[in-house]
Amino acid sequence: MRIRTTFISLAMLALACAEGAAGSGAPADFQPTGGIRVASGNGARFNPTRVVGPKVQINQRSDGTWGGMLYGNASTPTPIDATFQGGQFVGSNIRLTITREAGQTRIFGSVQDRIVRFEVSPTEIKVFTSSSAATGRSETYVKLAGPGEYGGPQSLTLEGEAQQMPPTPAFALAMVGAFI
Repeated sequence: MRIRTTFISLAMLALACAEGAAGSGAPADFQPTGGIRVASGNGARFNPTRVVGPKVQINQRSDGTWGGMLYGNASTPTPIDATFQGGQFVGSNIRLTITREAGQTRIFGSVQDRIVRFEVSPTEIKVFTSSSAATGRSETYVKLAGPGEYGGPQSLTLEGEAQQMPPTPAFALAMVGAFI
């Protein structure tokens, strides 16, 4: 049994190293249109059909559904299998609503049994997360002088399309990937 466990551990390590050597783990043909960069090293890059980051690997499938993995604080990856329709993600391990009103994009719901809420506007970004293990966090980032730059508990940068704060599935998943 010990040899089997050691072999499995070595195989997982080899796969992790191979993915790390390839960069973000995204195929070479992945062309991001936007990104969210957080000083802690979290964040995600996205295009209309794919979101890639240290804690998120999710793609839109040919049938329009979304699937992949979230690597939040859980010890194992959490599979995501969801549909997006009428501003709502609904599926396994995810339930999010995405709205845009008066220049503000709001993303709220639950991911991995954690309540999340993001309020993104040209002047500030508010992040609220909770979990059963901790009380959660509430952070506010204020717009700085540089394009897409926000300051708060750590620096945060919206890149490319993310600066427009689009009410899209990919932007919402990138925000989740940056803060989950």
